[in-house]
Amino acid sequence: MNARFKAWLRQWRKPLQVLSLFGFFLSTIAAVYIFTTLAIQPASDRPSPVQSSSTAVVSVSDCATPSGGPTDNPIAGAYGERAYPWTAQIPWNCVYNVQDFEGNSAIARFNAARDTAARRGGGVVYFPPGIYEFSDNLELKDGVVLRGATPGTTDAGSDRYAPPSKLVFPEYKPQLSGNGTPNETAFKTITTENGDRDSNLGLVNLDINRAAILLGTDVSRAQNKNIVIFGIRSNNVARPDPNVPDLSFQAPWMRYSDRFATNIKINAFENVLIANNRLNDAITDTYEQPGYTLKSVKGDEIITYSEGDRVPFDYANHYGIAVNRSKPGGFQLNADPDSEPGLFREGIEIRDNWVYHTMRVAIHASGKGLKISNNIIRDRPNKQWWTHPTGLKQPTGAVTLENRAIDWSGWDVTVEGNDYQVYRHRIMDSDYLSVDGEGILIQECCGGSQVNGAKITNNRGNSYIGFYKVPDIKNVVVSENELLSNVTNTALIYINADTNNAPHQMHDVRVENNRINGNIFVQASAGGSNNTIANNRGGDRAEIEASCHVEIRDNSGFTVKPCRD
Repeated sequence: MNARFKAWLRQWRKPLQVLSLFGFFLSTIAAVYIFTTLAIQPASDRPSPVQSSSTAVVSVSDCATPSGGPTDNPIAGAYGERAYPWTAQIPWNCVYNVQDFEGNSAIARFNAARDTAARRGGGVVYFPPGIYEFSDNLELKDGVVLRGATPGTTDAGSDRYAPPSKLVFPEYKPQLSGNGTPNETAFKTITTENGDRDSNLGLVNLDINRAAILLGTDVSRAQNKNIVIFGIRSNNVARPDPNVPDLSFQAPWMRYSDRFATNIKINAFENVLIANNRLNDAITDTYEQPGYTLKSVKGDEIITYSEGDRVPFDYANHYGIAVNRSKPGGFQLNADPDSEPGLFREGIEIRDNWVYHTMRVAIHASGKGLKISNNIIRDRPNKQWWTHPTGLKQPTGAVTLENRAIDWSGWDVTVEGNDYQVYRHRIMDSDYLSVDGEGILIQECCGGSQVNGAKITNNRGNSYIGFYKVPDIKNVVVSENELLSNVTNTALIYINADTNNAPHQMHDVRVENNRINGNIFVQASAGGSNNTIANNRGGDRAEIEASCHVEIRDNSGFTVKPCRD
């Protein structure tokens, strides 16, 4: 090292030491800043971790993935901003496109998208147009909505309604020998993680094949709310009856479609909208069962049906839409808000749906302020059935299969603008028809309630409107309905406050301005006040029969029978 360089080094040694220390100081500050920032950054803002060895999520910006999807509130778009303000609590703008998530199956990608949405406070898992095949059940989480692309035809009442985003679940492929096909291979469901609490969720604009939508569990303890089922096409929903086969006399391969299966079943605390859905318009999976065995009506004689169509496994023999009508152990008779609060939840509305079914009830619901409006209900005429509802024995001539269009309960209920068909079954090869076929019904049993406020207006159908033996009926309007045929022998407007056990009262009931080809019957043998039958138009041989406290005036086309004390 030469003398000149050594002299220079001695001159600059102290400044270089200071500069070196300053650089070290800056590097330390930068390292601490970076570490601290990452340590305190909320998990919801970080790139999502790997979900499993086969599933990862791409980068997420704010509350959406890069491909995104529609961010509008579809309910506000269909019905206006003010109609259902609670739907604004659903985070429609946070869209997680399922195609932005990696995975070796549709269910892996869905789970990753759902978990990301739930972790970030909720959002929409969006399915672009296409077919998504799932091998197992789907489970929603709090704040998560499943949404498909908007259909070209948006009216679910149209035959052209076909959402382009299709969720397809496994088909049950029967084996009519040996032990049969295991039930676990099919009959899937869409549920939610915490049925009694998960809220601000639903399904929108999806074609769902072979999966029932079941949200909520026990209506008595439910705290879940703000549930939307909108624009869903649902087909091939069923479940096997758990009591068939009875191996004491039935073969292991035999199956019977459970009458309590339901396309859309919700139990919730408040705010449920089921609107613009199309159910059971393209059922393909019903199959015949030649060789099905059952017991005779009386005794233990074993009968074998060689004809396969006598006991088909039928994907239409069940409920369509059910809201707040199920509870472990059942409900008390003639319920009120104190005895059965679960039947009086608020904010329940079922509207603009198209429902096809061939057994049980198309729309089954309860609520305080319940609204059932502008639904189209269809059934199959000339039906015939060869078993008891349990599938274990032959039916009697007085069997009920609960063919019914609308079954409601609650207070301050509106049933308006519905167009319904319902038909009864011929029982085996007899002349008997099943004891059912009601059009719009409330009764005291089976989730029924007292009547305190009901408006049944502008409905059109082929069977009767019935307040069937419900004690103490109050504040009812039945008006502007058109009932031009009747599949039963019951009066087309039937309001009876008397039960089999005792007479009861009726107050403020008006039956007016209806057009019907049948009878009107209004009875409350314990008395009443402000009850009127007025301005109705009847057909040939129509009759009006009522208690003496009911005012009857200005009706045409009816014979008025002597009043009943």
